[in-house]
Amino acid sequence: MNLSAEIIWTLLGIVLIFSEFFIPNLVISFFGGGALITALTTWIHLTPNLPLQLLVFICSSLSLLLFLRKYLQRIFLGQLEDKDENKKFNVEIGKVVSVVETVNPGEIGGKVKYQGTIWQARSSHRIEAGENAIVRGAENITLIVEKPKPKKGKYS
Repeated sequence: MNLSAEIIWTLLGIVLIFSEFFIPNLVISFFGGGALITALTTWIHLTPNLPLQLLVFICSSLSLLLFLRKYLQRIFLGQLEDKDENKKFNVEIGKVVSVVETVNPGEIGGKVKYQGTIWQARSSHRIEAGENAIVRGAENITLIVEKPKPKKGKYS
């Protein structure tokens, strides 16, 4: 079985584009697009030899990457214009959450339930599982929580 250069470039392009599903960083698919462009130029006899095909592949892949990546990231991954972590993850400051796994001071590893999801938590005080905590911020995907202040009663 003797495969033509157009078929090889097409297969390479398809494999690279589908590999984006397994390694999602929105880079590999542009090389797949470059391979498909190379397949097209080879099919219409603009790039009859391997050095020209490699030149077209490299130039078209890099051009696609440079000119389309930011645009497509906004479409597929969403645009995070605000760098503030609290807004990026839509964290509601002051929200009371339940502690699922004990949060130890200075350690990441405790867990809290926030908006129906279990989050890693960090605190400057020990908060036992089963207690409540108050959200004070977020750092990456870790919530910063603290113990609620005891309420002063009428007769305290």
